[in-house]
Amino acid sequence: MKILHLYPNLMNLYGDYGNLTVLKRHLEDQGVKVKIEAKEVSESIDFDRYDMIYMGSGTENNLMVALDSLMVYKHYLKKAIENDKVVLFTGNAMELMGKKIDDKEALGLVDFTVETTDRRYTGDVIVHSDVIGDVVGFINRSTLISGGEGNKLFTYEFRYETLKDNDYEGYRYRNLFGTHIIGPVLVKNPCFMRKIVSLLLKGDVKDITYPLEEDAYQTTLTQLKKRK
Repeated sequence: MKILHLYPNLMNLYGDYGNLTVLKRHLEDQGVKVKIEAKEVSESIDFDRYDMIYMGSGTENNLMVALDSLMVYKHYLKKAIENDKVVLFTGNAMELMGKKIDDKEALGLVDFTVETTDRRYTGDVIVHSDVIGDVVGFINRSTLISGGEGNKLFTYEFRYETLKDNDYEGYRYRNLFGTHIIGPVLVKNPCFMRKIVSLLLKGDVKDITYPLEEDAYQTTLTQLKKRK
């Protein structure tokens, strides 16, 4: 199995590379050989070669560099998504999925727009999805997201006042997932990890437990629920 890590030197904040490090171990525990291949902005990309595509968080300036590079592949990325490739964009990389970031055209994978503000929206969150469960993590952004309600990924169960600009968080279309949650989100949420593993293995998943990961998740979830 091949996983594409998009622009890891450019989009490398908050330890989001940990999502792929732990995902690789989970897949190998399932008996799958995994190769993670990094591509930077100067390199050509053939999305057909990969089973999964991932991008993590970066600075606002680096996000625009990533967007300019990916726009060349916009139609190829759309084709990969229509062919049910698993795609995960975390942190502000999620914003690239929309139609626009301010006045700049984005990838147009989901029907939402992004507006940059002079305010920072931060805080711990609990969000919920019927297909994933309760997810915990942290959000740090300076943007407002509008539209795309038909493709929303999560609804908020807990958040701070600074995050009350939307009633939902993240987007999903087919096997494309985008979330502002950092943490890294797959590492902190075994339920989300299981969903990604199941999609990659088309449901043929061995029942393997990870007690330390589950205990850490339950501890965080319990403490955040107490704040409600």
